[in-house]
Amino acid sequence: MSIGDILSEKLSSFEKYNSKELYSLGSGNLSFMITGRLISGTIGFVIIIMMLMVTFSSAANSIMVSELGGTKAFTADVVLTEVPGSTISGTLNSEGDFIEFGYIVDDLDWDYISELQISHFDIQVTWDANGGAGGGRQVTFDVSSENNTAGESQNDGGNGGTIETIWAVNQLPETVSDTADSAEDLIQSYQLPGPWIGGKFTYSSESVGSTIGLNDSIDYTISLTYYTWELENIREIIEL
Repeated sequence: MSIGDILSEKLSSFEKYNSKELYSLGSGNLSFMITGRLISGTIGFVIIIMMLMVTFSSAANSIMVSELGGTKAFTADVVLTEVPGSTISGTLNSEGDFIEFGYIVDDLDWDYISELQISHFDIQVTWDANGGAGGGRQVTFDVSSENNTAGESQNDGGNGGTIETIWAVNQLPETVSDTADSAEDLIQSYQLPGPWIGGKFTYSSESVGSTIGLNDSIDYTISLTYYTWELENIREIIEL
């Protein structure tokens, strides 16, 4: 007799046993009878459902992680650090005067290409009107980079003020999750070279008082602050 015949015979015997085996549950008027087959079937159904739940859960996790690439999944906290950069100051005496800075005049103090973990820049110009010519002066602040010469332009007017430009490089959320072969590889996957920042500050329009010989110059200070990111508390989620 083959193994298949033996298994078939055993299963048939088990079925006959379950069909004949009776169990009495309850007592008195509330008692009832069930067969062994019903008990076996119920237990088998529960086991199958539990196995399917585990299988689908594992498959879903595997797809979510494998789509990211890498062999291990990590999560980490992002911490920003403020770093002061270059500052230039001076005076623009009359309408049409301007000052250029950064890559436009080959000033390497504004070159951050070698910095790989910059989140963003905060470039500001603070300006004040001199003399008694009154308000009404207009200025223009242009900020750009060697790779994005179009940049951003803003205007301001009156007796002085501050113009601020935020230049994004790689602004990460508070927490990042991705896959990599190691924690060091995770950090490297987010690194990008920084830009060579530059721009132009222009005294675009004098006030009415300048026509009667009053001093109409403006003082300015252009400053740069940049923010670097660090990945801290790097922890592994799952290994594929």
